[in-house]
Amino acid sequence: MLVTACQTAPQNMETELAVESTLEAESIAVAKDMVAAWNDLDVDRIANLFSEDAVLHSMMIEPIHGRETLREHLGALLKNATRLELQLKTVSATGNTVFLERVDDFDVNGKHGAVPVTGVLVIEEGKVTEWREYYDRNELLTEMGVIQPEPDHLATVNQIMNSWKAGNIDGVLAHVAPDVTYYYRVGSEPLNGPDEIRAFLEKFGAGMSNIQWRINRHAQDGDILMVEGADDFVDAKGNRIQIPYMGMFEFENGKIRLWRDYFNPAIGDLTRKGEPVPDHVQVLLDE
Repeated sequence: MLVTACQTAPQNMETELAVESTLEAESIAVAKDMVAAWNDLDVDRIANLFSEDAVLHSMMIEPIHGRETLREHLGALLKNATRLELQLKTVSATGNTVFLERVDDFDVNGKHGAVPVTGVLVIEEGKVTEWREYYDRNELLTEMGVIQPEPDHLATVNQIMNSWKAGNIDGVLAHVAPDVTYYYRVGSEPLNGPDEIRAFLEKFGAGMSNIQWRINRHAQDGDILMVEGADDFVDAKGNRIQIPYMGMFEFENGKIRLWRDYFNPAIGDLTRKGEPVPDHVQVLLDE
């Protein structure tokens, strides 16, 4: 009996493995049929591969329940698509659960886009009963042209800094709006328009050298950019001046409409005289 039991156990295990292997193969076949239906933009075929009470859950939005609700949703989703290719990178299954790592490459509303996605499909009796999707929704909407990417205003300010370091005032002013307002130090009277800013910069920058204006930190919210850093330069008399500062830039149509700088001129006076600044200020200058 002991010998018989030992012979039966491996046979049962082999049978279970064969069943499991068959289930995984069948589940993968259904998942690939689903992928093919999406690639063909065939809404009815996609919907019919779902079970009647199926759930589709893209993790950034509320799940969609039921085949007929899914059919309506898919029709609206694919209405403006002219091409879709679910490019499979990895396909794996455990029992009736299939994992699809892929890149969704598409043309929607005349715009081409591509987004990496991972899907988890649960297959029962040849139908998808649950489908969970993981991806960056903002990236998807951006690729579809639904939302526009946030402009890189820091890059614009870096261009201004590079122009200033090179003594190129025209390069600085190329990034300001015609109605720009500039507070070169909050508390002072503002400069209005490019001409007033030019006159100020020509006077302020006369004889300036070794300009090390830098940004250490920044934060952007839409068209508002905040920066923290240090101004560091040698003036016309050969004095090295260092001042920690904060700057605020408000953009409109890619140009600076409002610019405010915050700093303590007394710190600049100390460094101009070669006198030490407080330790808490020196920490900021050394960053």
